[in-house]
Amino acid sequence: MKFKNEKKRLKTSLNTMLVLAMTVVSSIVSCETNDVDEDQNATSPNEEVSTIDQDTDFITKYFLGTEVKVKLEEDGTYSLAGSDLRLFEEQLSDSPDVFEINPKPDASQSDLALGGGVRKWTDGVVYYVINGLSSSVRSELQRSFDEWTSKTNVTFKERTNQSNYVTISSSGANSNSGVATLGMNGSRGFIRLGTRATAVVIIHEIGHTLGYIHEQNRSDRDDFVIINFENIQNGAEDQFFKSNSAIFLTGQFDINSTMMYGSFTFSKNGQPTITDLNGNLLPQRQARISALDIQGTNSLYPATNPNPTDPCNGVAEWSSSTRYSVGDRVTYFGSLYERDFTRWNFITRCN
Repeated sequence: MKFKNEKKRLKTSLNTMLVLAMTVVSSIVSCETNDVDEDQNATSPNEEVSTIDQDTDFITKYFLGTEVKVKLEEDGTYSLAGSDLRLFEEQLSDSPDVFEINPKPDASQSDLALGGGVRKWTDGVVYYVINGLSSSVRSELQRSFDEWTSKTNVTFKERTNQSNYVTISSSGANSNSGVATLGMNGSRGFIRLGTRATAVVIIHEIGHTLGYIHEQNRSDRDDFVIINFENIQNGAEDQFFKSNSAIFLTGQFDINSTMMYGSFTFSKNGQPTITDLNGNLLPQRQARISALDIQGTNSLYPATNPNPTDPCNGVAEWSSSTRYSVGDRVTYFGSLYERDFTRWNFITRCN
């Protein structure tokens, strides 16, 4: 009898240990699976943190003549429905009529009158200040700088006394994420990175700093991808607006662009928000800029001639009937101008 009781207790003990072991293994496998899924699905810069606060009241504004919903952030900037792209108040307007798609190259015209105020970096040089980044994020930042500078005309230099610069700092978020202001904004521009930010994210945020908005916002995007609005989080639909007037990084739609959202960005149910026309997932973004990214950047930020003998020689006079691209140059009443995103920049008087 005693032997039977001991045998019964031993069997019960073994069963309990087996259940505990299976629970531990299940827990380990579950954690590993979640980590893998997070990495595999991180096809957008904000994949880990792309959620919308349902209690947020969005404000209707106009960005480059297009109606958008924006959220006022604590730092005074506006995010497009909570995205990683930050806009300043003067980059938005209360009416679409304020924006002029083909302004005259008039040096006296104010930024406010342009209803946009998206500006490129002078001579393609981005001056920066680093504040409080970890060594690992600094390493990824340098890797990102190298990707842009090795393939385009853009360069990055640490600020000394320049009035136009971007501050690159930590957002404090424990994630592979980032936010960035759009274009050159005097001393107010910033890139804020999560504590686990990688070059995949940082290269994208640098694109915003250079003045580029998201690729899926192109007016021709429906010819190349399907936007599954039924899978998009409530309140995030405006992330997928289409702009007819914005200047994009690439000359044609580019699924591989660093500025393209991933298939699961702002998904509310684990189903893709963007697929190709055949319903396939988009390629996972890599820590590099695409061939069209390179081509577009070198067009928008052309190489400069440091010692031009006659900078106006061969440059045509501005015409109201011509649609100009960023980087184009014209003469206007004896002066040379270069096209910016939303304005003309005065270069010099002609000889």
